[in-house]
Amino acid sequence: MSLIADTSSPARTPAGVLARALQLLAEEAPAEQLDGLGGSVAADLRGRSPGSQERGAALLGRALVDARRVRTLLDQRDRREREMRVLVEAARDLTSLRGTDELLRAIADRARQLLASDSTYLALVEPDTGDAVMRVTSGTRTAAIETVRQRPGLGVGGYVIQTGQPLATTDYRRDARLRRDPDVAAAVADEGFVSIVGVPIKLGTAVLGALFAATRRRHRFGQDEIALLSSLAGHAAVVLENARLYERVQETSHELRATNARLRAQGEALQRAARAHEQLLPMALHRVGLPEFADTVSRILDGTVVVLSGDGRVLGQAAAPGAPAPLAVLTGPPPGAVVRTVPISAGRETFGRLLFARCGALSETDERTLERAAQTAALLLVMQRQTSLVEQDLRAELVQDLVAEQPPSWPVFHRRVRRLGAVDLDLPHSVLVLSARDVPRRRLLDAAVRFVGRRGGIVGEHAGHVVAVIPGTDATALARAAATDLGAATGHPVTAGAAGPASSAEAVRDLHRAAARCHRLLLALGRAGHGAALPDLGVLGSLLEEASAAQVRHQIDRALGPLLRYDRDHGSRLVDTLDGYYAAGQNPPAVAQRLDVHVNTVYQRLDRIDQVLGSRAWREPRGALELQVALQFHRLRGEPD
Repeated sequence: MSLIADTSSPARTPAGVLARALQLLAEEAPAEQLDGLGGSVAADLRGRSPGSQERGAALLGRALVDARRVRTLLDQRDRREREMRVLVEAARDLTSLRGTDELLRAIADRARQLLASDSTYLALVEPDTGDAVMRVTSGTRTAAIETVRQRPGLGVGGYVIQTGQPLATTDYRRDARLRRDPDVAAAVADEGFVSIVGVPIKLGTAVLGALFAATRRRHRFGQDEIALLSSLAGHAAVVLENARLYERVQETSHELRATNARLRAQGEALQRAARAHEQLLPMALHRVGLPEFADTVSRILDGTVVVLSGDGRVLGQAAAPGAPAPLAVLTGPPPGAVVRTVPISAGRETFGRLLFARCGALSETDERTLERAAQTAALLLVMQRQTSLVEQDLRAELVQDLVAEQPPSWPVFHRRVRRLGAVDLDLPHSVLVLSARDVPRRRLLDAAVRFVGRRGGIVGEHAGHVVAVIPGTDATALARAAATDLGAATGHPVTAGAAGPASSAEAVRDLHRAAARCHRLLLALGRAGHGAALPDLGVLGSLLEEASAAQVRHQIDRALGPLLRYDRDHGSRLVDTLDGYYAAGQNPPAVAQRLDVHVNTVYQRLDRIDQVLGSRAWREPRGALELQVALQFHRLRGEPD
């Protein structure tokens, strides 16, 4: 009987079964419904003839097999569509600007979705140890699993990373193939994982890590699932490679920026060096002053410059805008500033130091520029010294000619003074005669040049002494200042005899003799290391032309010696009483008031003086003059009674 002509119930006829099967396929019904349809048709065929049963069963069997195959193909198509959709989304993620961990977490999430697993996680190989260290997880419940570290060869991860091959286990805890790390096994047990599959994340032949899927129920992972997980692992490899390339690009970019910065800094340094060369050489040729030199170098190197002499005097200083103040550089390193000290030397001779400070490091080119600047400063100081020596020699010749035994040709002398421009002898000047025991005359002369130079005078030598002609009307003050300053400069007592003032070259020449006499008297009176003018020596300074220390000492011993010895032996004050007696006009009551003693005490002391001197001749005019001269010598010598 034909299937078409079958008139039994439409739902149980072969034609009806085929129609129902097509309907179920169109509705994408599960395969179980197709199996149920075949059972109902088989029951209906049992009531027919054997031939009809055989033909119907064969036809329906083939139809149902085809229907099941179509159903399977449709299921596979749907699954592949889902997989492709997920893979496309994963590929789209690779082109986004998201972070590496975010992309890896998205891959883990999609793997969990596709495989319908309870959890997925991704571990990366640590380059130093080779361990697999957990990077991202999806669907985990405990913190322990998120910090797992798996050694090579242990567990699923260790096997996958060591061999580069996938591995699936239906029962992780009982799988005899696995060597388990106790800590990892404990973390897996806490998480409740039963079945685990892992695939390598590879770039070429290098294994970067592994991607895992796990279920909390027993599950056998098929090849399709492993292939799908491997595809996602490939995406993870791309993510990691992109991250590595991006880091390399960043490092290269950073290196390029650093190189460009260095090249730019070197270019700027070379430009500064070129400017320095262009500006330092002309300064030496034009013999600029050290203040101008310091200003130029501070602008070239954008810092603070201080030029110091050998004795610490500031010869020049300047600071660029924003640089530390020169005073701060001299008193100590300013906070945050780099300070350099470069000796200013030529050959074996050092002239001073060049201090430089800047808020910022110095390049090698800057260091070389600073050294070149110190050489320029040395050249300037050498030329200044040579010029100063020539000028000093000319000034010394003026002084020598002015105080020589024979007077100079005054018209010629005045022309030389005007040409040199050193002094204006029409203004008041004083003359100093200087000496210092145990000090080389050249050293004393150099110190005197600095002392006099600050005051606008001139210095020379005559008769073994240093002679200075200095503007000023107070000869005493100049003499005392010279003795103090030059004594400090030389480290030895300096004696300064002075005279003045005078307002012409001829009159200044005459002052020299008075200054020389004052100098001799100071030495004779034992006042080496002092400074004075003739009026400071009283009448002796005006009367005495020549005197020696021995002569002065003899005069004091002859006239006052007995009284000085008596006072020293008895602790008395006979010399003071005698000096007060002459000062009070030989009036005992006035002496008593002057010495703050009773008048009877004065009479007793005067009688004692008669006894010590052996006569009353000292009360007479001639004896009184001799004693008063001796007393003045005694006072000028400054000796104790």
